[in-house]
Amino acid sequence: MKKLLVLFLLTGTLISCTTEDSETEITTNESTSGSTAATVNLTVINSSSATQSGYIVMMFNREVKENQPLPEILFQKTSNSDGKVSFDLEDYIAKNGNGPYYFEAFLQTSNGFSLESITHPTFLVTSGQIRTTSIIVK
Repeated sequence: MKKLLVLFLLTGTLISCTTEDSETEITTNESTSGSTAATVNLTVINSSSATQSGYIVMMFNREVKENQPLPEILFQKTSNSDGKVSFDLEDYIAKNGNGPYYFEAFLQTSNGFSLESITHPTFLVTSGQIRTTSIIVK
């Protein structure tokens, strides 16, 4: 009888113990899932991994080619004191599709813009996805 009572109490304890539901976030070196907005986060760094502020990061729907006119600029933001820029693309991709989208870093010059990117991040961006990486500049 004692064994039956212990078994009953143990079963009741196991059934009553549940884990709370939580949103799972999966991270890789270039993307994160589990959010509710389509976002691209970039950190502008130099080849020594030091963050760089004041760079203009632009988003395009076509590849940027050196010594050719820039494609249409879809969005642009200036890197903050931590070298970071963030693009909220949820509404944009709902209307225009998942890409691919191309990101480049520039400095303003007297003649326009100087392409400074050494790396050229390109992403397909889907609803509810966060893409995060660095963009290395000269």
